[in-house]
Amino acid sequence: METLKQICMSVVIELGMSRAQLPLTLKNEVEIMEERIMSEWTGIFSNSESRPVKIDWSGGEWTFSPQASRVNRYRRNSGWSTPQPLPPSKIIAGSTNDLGFPGGRLFLLFGRKVWIDDYKISVRERKAIFFGTYSSPMLATRRQFTATLSLSCDQDEDDDGGGCDHMMMVVVKQSEVNGEDDEVVSALYSRK
Repeated sequence: METLKQICMSVVIELGMSRAQLPLTLKNEVEIMEERIMSEWTGIFSNSESRPVKIDWSGGEWTFSPQASRVNRYRRNSGWSTPQPLPPSKIIAGSTNDLGFPGGRLFLLFGRKVWIDDYKISVRERKAIFFGTYSSPMLATRRQFTATLSLSCDQDEDDDGGGCDHMMMVVVKQSEVNGEDDEVVSALYSRK
């Protein structure tokens, strides 16, 4: 269980709040915590089934940028063409972030539009949990989902983040059939 101090530091970081009014010791700890998040959570992650994604984190804002796939060109009817890059998806805590269909791909909800309403970080557990809703042309109303990103780190390099080479994304969504049962999808990503 996290202490009140750790929870307060997480809120300051997630909301990108000013550190000017914080006591010096807490300000220093917040900066250390933010550096740890940046070293562990940022980078390019890929899996065998989708495009690599670059994750950036700064001042409480996540940016997920799909990267060019291994196959940079594909054949269209009359010749070779370069695929269009997908726009980056930005997520800011405490506001509704409309990620559209690219967000659906990012959060393993293919063919659906996604909105992220908030997120929570647990530095100690190496987890980031995103709370949102999704819709598709077949749904009359939005359905809720949560996406949990968990880092997996080598035992030897547990403290500095250098050994966090794997990330698991687990998405739990309301069923589109009856709206009551949950469905789970997951993917394992490796740091490039």
